[in-house]
Amino acid sequence: MAVLVSQEGAAIIDHQAWLLQLLDKHKFYKHEKRPKKFQGLFDMRTPFLMDGQALKIAEKLEGNGEETLEPKRKKKKKEVSAEGGLHNAAEVDHIHTTFTALQSTSEFKAIFDYTPRPEDYRMNNIKVRNLRTQLMKASDITLPKLDEATEGPGFSTRVIGGAKYVLPPQVRFICDDVANILDHTSDEQYDFIVMDPPWLNKHVKRKKSVHGSQQGYNMMSVEDILKIPIDNLLKDGGLLAVWSTNSPSQIQEFLQGLHAWDVEHIATWYWLKVTKGGEVITPLQGRCHTKLPYERIFIARKCRTKVCHGDVPDNFVLCSVPSGVHSHKPPLFDLMKTFLVSKPQCLEVFARSLVPGWTSVGLDVLRLQHTDLFEDLTP
Repeated sequence: MAVLVSQEGAAIIDHQAWLLQLLDKHKFYKHEKRPKKFQGLFDMRTPFLMDGQALKIAEKLEGNGEETLEPKRKKKKKEVSAEGGLHNAAEVDHIHTTFTALQSTSEFKAIFDYTPRPEDYRMNNIKVRNLRTQLMKASDITLPKLDEATEGPGFSTRVIGGAKYVLPPQVRFICDDVANILDHTSDEQYDFIVMDPPWLNKHVKRKKSVHGSQQGYNMMSVEDILKIPIDNLLKDGGLLAVWSTNSPSQIQEFLQGLHAWDVEHIATWYWLKVTKGGEVITPLQGRCHTKLPYERIFIARKCRTKVCHGDVPDNFVLCSVPSGVHSHKPPLFDLMKTFLVSKPQCLEVFARSLVPGWTSVGLDVLRLQHTDLFEDLTP
């Protein structure tokens, strides 16, 4: 189970523990259990800071710094609109209130019991950043078009396109443009679909122009995303979970266009990212920051003739330590299964990894199955 704590309106999940449970359940370990490289991606000890800012905090903790830990600001930044900006006031207040209540529980304090040291601030998560760079470079491989499946009770390894991958049992993986998905699925339909679309993003465009195409990915407009034939893939009564962009204009266009998929938006969830010590990775309230500490998940349901399974709660907050890899999202199934049929058929679109029992589709479908992520983690 990925869910460590579940209460009304909120949950704490452990992405790393969920991955380890999958390895253990499906007999990945041949001998003793040693830490794997992907575990190092979750070693988030301090919030996201500039190196200079992190150094000042380290010096303050050692008694050598200035009185304030806040960075000096030369001028007041322009406030973001509460209605149309990234920081929707009501949304932030709700997440803050829910998180504060979660922090007060004994379970939260027991789970997030790490206290960062001055040395942690000096390092400023450099091990996570370096490991991410190393693993993403190793797994940056263009795969051939694939439509394959694995069987058997345990994990297996396979060489594809000159690279070695660790494959879970009972998965189907399709490496192809998602626009071609019906060429592979024919009349198949699913009870639960998860998708993390590559929304248009100015920041990614800048990275791509400065650092080269390896740093970016093929982004899609809302119009193109809505052309993906989800209406053909989702069963009546099925649920759709879509990881959202932060762009207010794209969000509005997307929600208004959901009728194209014959679904109704029924809930919005929030993934709040925290460190090992339970601190939000960037300020939730107060100081301005270019990166939000949370992401939205839009939940929609196709429900016309079939009785639906329970009401999905709105404004639900899930809290976890994030992976250091971009778009390596935490698992949602354990939280959603209450609202699904027994033994649901599940599909992930724009997948970057594989889950036992699921069908996964996308051009990057094996990215996080590269064997380098499963090698022993050296101290």
